[in-house]
Amino acid sequence: MLALLLVALGGSGVVQDTSTARAESLLAVGRIQFARPVVGRYPALEAFRAAARLAPTNPEPLYWQMKVGFFLGSDEGDVLAREAILKILELDPDYEDVWDRFEMVYHNPSIWRRADRALARHPDDLVAMERRAELAISLEEPLRADSLVAAVLQRRGAPNVAGFLARAEANFNAARDSAGYAWYDSALVHADNDPTGAMWDAIWMIATPEEIRAQDATPPGGRRQFFERFWAKRDANVVTRGNERLAEHFRRIAYARRYFRLLHPLNLYHRSARYRAVIAQTQRDYLRQLAAEPGEAYPGSEADRTLAGARALPDVAAGAGTNNARAGLDARGLIYIRLGEPEVRLRGYLDPLNQVRPDRALDIEGWLYHTPEGTLTIGFRRGSGSAHAGMAAGDFIFLPTNRRQAWSTKVALRTDHTALPAPLEARAWSAFFKSPELGLTDAYYKAMGDSAGVILWDANDTPVRASGSGLLQLIVPPGGYRLSFDVVSGGVLGRARRETSIPRFSQVDLGLSSLALAPASSLLDRDAALRRMPADLVYPAGTPLAAYVEVYGLAADQSGRSLYHVRYEFAPVRSMPARLIRGTRPVVFEFDRSAFARPAVEQLVIEPGQLPAGRYRVTVVVTDLQRNVKSQSAAIDVTIR
Repeated sequence: MLALLLVALGGSGVVQDTSTARAESLLAVGRIQFARPVVGRYPALEAFRAAARLAPTNPEPLYWQMKVGFFLGSDEGDVLAREAILKILELDPDYEDVWDRFEMVYHNPSIWRRADRALARHPDDLVAMERRAELAISLEEPLRADSLVAAVLQRRGAPNVAGFLARAEANFNAARDSAGYAWYDSALVHADNDPTGAMWDAIWMIATPEEIRAQDATPPGGRRQFFERFWAKRDANVVTRGNERLAEHFRRIAYARRYFRLLHPLNLYHRSARYRAVIAQTQRDYLRQLAAEPGEAYPGSEADRTLAGARALPDVAAGAGTNNARAGLDARGLIYIRLGEPEVRLRGYLDPLNQVRPDRALDIEGWLYHTPEGTLTIGFRRGSGSAHAGMAAGDFIFLPTNRRQAWSTKVALRTDHTALPAPLEARAWSAFFKSPELGLTDAYYKAMGDSAGVILWDANDTPVRASGSGLLQLIVPPGGYRLSFDVVSGGVLGRARRETSIPRFSQVDLGLSSLALAPASSLLDRDAALRRMPADLVYPAGTPLAAYVEVYGLAADQSGRSLYHVRYEFAPVRSMPARLIRGTRPVVFEFDRSAFARPAVEQLVIEPGQLPAGRYRVTVVVTDLQRNVKSQSAAIDVTIR
């Protein structure tokens, strides 16, 4: 090993035996050793340690010690890398990629505090203050974090998306949601000018594979719109102005960071796709012994390949890393951030629906969720630390025991849901009419409650929304949509999320609008009939009813007159005994009509006493007498009592 550096000066040989020169020599030797396959890393480590002793204010020897730790991996390499990083932070809070690597090694509150003390040696350094704020959030000291970031933003004097996000997260975790929403909105406003990717780094762990691809394809000028849509689709209550799912997301991250953080982040499992393939095969063999059904393919996040391919971790080949390593969380943490606390969590059992063969409670867990996609059962087992199927070691990974659990794991890694309760079962209806605007449809919604909100999402995730009390109206092109419809009554929330179809009304083919039925003694126009139509479709007995329907596409004679036959049918909805005793004969009102208007407006007043009390399924059938074609409205169920 070189101990002296010979330097030629002015033609005479002079020996320069200084600590700095010796440290540079040792660094050179260490880099050569580090490049040697397999056998050179420990000699390199000794050279870098010797160089660090000779040049204690130079972070470079420590940086190379850290690189040795990352190369060695496992818990040994983790300790080597972490200790070197903490010393570097004392010297330079923004040296190379040290902070990114610090986020990859094992953390606990003690380590976070050590890092905080190291950075506190630079009280006037803005980068050090920013990173101390991150540590304060991890330490669950949100008010201190908010104070630190506030000071940084004030000194910078320019918009900073990462700073706005940090203040949002700190305030959400401090239960100051109003301030959290305000700071997140500030981050959204400047999202198009964020070169750091901080907005995406905060949410990628709940994105769908489609959203991951969309984000990667989004140009800088479209980022704000992307993130606004991302959260709007997840709004837990579209009636309120704030998005409760946003606050919930950051609180879930804090909980997962506390209870589900990776214990062995530099384990080969998180750094080598080949090693995971070996474990996958042994796990399949293990499952064949456990399960009555054949073992499924080993599941994991199918987003792993997409994410890791675009954003390789330091010293990890693209596509070889895991989402666990990026998030710093085990498999349970990834699911918790998406779905929250499970309805059932059993230790010692892999499947809560099949509680057989209890195992070691510290190494086995089964979680159960009831979701709109169905009941999900997810099995976890310590398994990242051993390629031997019978040995539980390392961090928790996914381990389904049957086809249902394999399906559940895949669904859980593609979806996310709020835990905000929505127990209200509100009565509501929707109605559709041809819009005066060409090619559009008027969609109406009404629900029982103090207020309601409705959003229709088209195939491009573009929302159209309305909210308030009473009748809600949207004007949209016909086609398929995703519906978000929420109702609040007495402070209790009701929620509907489903696919819906907005009908198309032809100019030439016969068709009918929805039927509006309101308590009234005179003919009503469309708006009046819809506004007076009760949300629960319950009408008092002895009250006249006014019906309103629009008829589209009627044929006309040379004078422009259309002739049609209309039939209103109120079919009783009765139980089997009632049908046997009282029958099911409908109450019918039918007429021949003529009209010149386009569309034809069909109106009727049903006098009191013509409809006995009871439940009815109401339909309207129109026959175009010119062409002898027929069309029927959608049925509505009403109650008269």
